Amino acid sequence: MAYKNILVAIDGSDVSNVLIKKAVEFAPQAHLDILTVVDTRSGGYFGTVVMNDDIIYQMEQDAEKVINKAYEYAKSLGHDNTDVHVRFGSPKQVIAREFPKDHNSDLIVVGKTGLSPLQRVMAGTVPAFVIQVADMDVLVMR
Repeated sequence: MAYKNILVAIDGSDVSNVLIKKAVEFAPQAHLDILTVVDTRSGGYFGTVVMNDDIIYQMEQDAEKVINKAYEYAKSLGHDNTDVHVRFGSPKQVIAREFPKDHNSDLIVVGKTGLSPLQRVMAGTVPAFVIQVADMDVLVMR
C-alpha cells in the first residue's frame, strides 16, 4: 500500500526532525502534514495549572516556532509537498481522531513518548492512545 497523506505529529523535541526525515524516506511521494498540538486542557496532572490567556498565547508562540522549524527542515530535505498545522486541545484526540479525519490521513507517524514513568501512569502516552483508537496505520519511531 502506498501512503498518500501522512500525518507527522511532533512536539518540538529532538525526535521531531527524526520523524520528519524517516517519513520522507519511507514515502517520498506522499503529502506530509506536520502537526503540533497545543495542549490547552486545563488542570495538568493534578488540577493545579490554570490556563489563562497569557499562558495560552505563549504556548501558541512556542508551537509556531516549532512548526516553522519543522517546515524548514522538511523543505531542506527536498520535500515540497508539506503543510504544517498547529491545533489546540487534547493531543491524544487531535492526533488519533480529529486531524486524520479532517485531512484524510492514511498513516500517522509519532515518536515514542518522552514522559517519565510517573507521567505515563498519570496521563497515559499519546502513542499508546493513538495506536488503540486510530482508524489508520500508525508508525511509532524511537
